[in-house]
Amino acid sequence: MAKSIDLDDTDIHIMNSLSNDGRRSFTDLAQEMDVSVGMVRNRYKRLVDEGILHIIGWTDPVKNGMNAYARMVMKVRPTSLIREVAEKLTDIEEVSFVAITTGTHDLEINVTCRTNRDLLNLMHSKIHPIEGVFETSTTMYLEILKWASHNVSYDPGESKESKRELVSSGELSDGK
Repeated sequence: MAKSIDLDDTDIHIMNSLSNDGRRSFTDLAQEMDVSVGMVRNRYKRLVDEGILHIIGWTDPVKNGMNAYARMVMKVRPTSLIREVAEKLTDIEEVSFVAITTGTHDLEINVTCRTNRDLLNLMHSKIHPIEGVFETSTTMYLEILKWASHNVSYDPGESKESKRELVSSGELSDGK
């Protein structure tokens, strides 16, 4: 189980502000929260060092010429290969998301390619040949209406223990 991290309102404010604009300065954040720049810097460093906060540059795949965006679920046999298959999938450049799942399938991935032909080639040359990939089902995304936001919020009545459980389970990380 992951180490529990105590997050307070200052941490949450920093994470939410940087989720909206990852280029905000520590000075702007400090003024907004009425705290010192050093406090913001130290909190930021702790959040990054603990793997809770990740600042990334995100590009819209469609605007970047990646016109084939799909979700793929798969069954792995034998099931003892699930983790090994998942790790191999993380090495494929076109794969942007990999998760081990419950339910009727063992893994879920998101892939982006320039064209449907590229997607077909990816599936036949890089994904299906992985030892253990038994069955796949692909859903094409035709139009993306919203990309996920990762703002963090807590119910004021929520206990510190439930906050820790959310952090430990990964529900409060930015999800990569």
